[in-house]
Amino acid sequence: METFQIAVVGGGGAGTMAYLRSVLNGDRTAFFLGNADTKRKGRAIWVQDVDNIPGMHGLQRPITNTTKDTLKWLKAHKEIGYHGEAFKASVTKIERRGELFVLHYEDKREACTLRARYVILATGIMDRQPEIQGSIKPVLPFANRGDFIYCVRCDGHRTLGKKLSIIGTSSTTMAIAAMMCERYGHEDISILCNGNDPEFTDKDLDLAKAYGASIHKAPITKLLGSARQEGLQGFQLEDGTVVETNCCIVSLGIIPTNQLLLSLGGDVDKQGKALVDANYETNIPNLFVVGDLVSGKKMQIYTAWDEAVDAADEINRRIRLKNRKEFLSPPQAST
Repeated sequence: METFQIAVVGGGGAGTMAYLRSVLNGDRTAFFLGNADTKRKGRAIWVQDVDNIPGMHGLQRPITNTTKDTLKWLKAHKEIGYHGEAFKASVTKIERRGELFVLHYEDKREACTLRARYVILATGIMDRQPEIQGSIKPVLPFANRGDFIYCVRCDGHRTLGKKLSIIGTSSTTMAIAAMMCERYGHEDISILCNGNDPEFTDKDLDLAKAYGASIHKAPITKLLGSARQEGLQGFQLEDGTVVETNCCIVSLGIIPTNQLLLSLGGDVDKQGKALVDANYETNIPNLFVVGDLVSGKKMQIYTAWDEAVDAADEINRRIRLKNRKEFLSPPQAST
């Protein structure tokens, strides 16, 4: 069983940058891209395009394609790329054995293991989807089309000129509604609780009144319009109300992919996100987390890249200092 210096788990933007930086640092690194199932559960594969990062305008599937381009570039530059090895596999379990981590994964349906001195988790999160009569399936075609958006920092500008609605029940939902009015001049925003009990405070209700937002508590029973033709046109509610809209913000929170972290005893916040130090190291020595799974950070590509570089450089610093100490130590005289 080969021992790598670093294992990076997660093939999105954070994982790709962590792998690239580690390889460029000269550290022998394993990169787990995930399998078809785990990729479907990550944000990266659902990002069709990116507007808020210079140079990514017009790129199709920028996160997944930049990962492919990075691996292609490393393969073409063998003098650099030999430091890394990419696996199209999903890590199912990580164990701590002394100073090493043992990673369990499947390769072509065969159970395999790999050892690493350091691990960088970049497993990310997934946005919670609204359920329509108990299923998220009615939403997905419209979400893929871009009629549903999940991050106002990334896509809030795309609501301009559209009839806007928001699905959610928290104070965050109302803060988003106010922001959309203030930034983009929206009026008459419809807030849909979709049959869930609202958690709005008196201050939230004052905001709704001030900005003319209407609150609908009844469950959504049907999406109006066609994802293949005109797109989202509105929602039919259980109480007979028809809410006209052609753009909907989903404000339902996240699902953290933190199973590997928790299995090792990693500390998380109330959302299930990783608690880390300034170098993105968890409470488990030599276990780092970068990207959307990090607590208290913006869930943005450029943020994830910066975190990945800091983590990889800190690991490289420790590796170099250990090697330097061994190099400078005189050999012990034999007796």
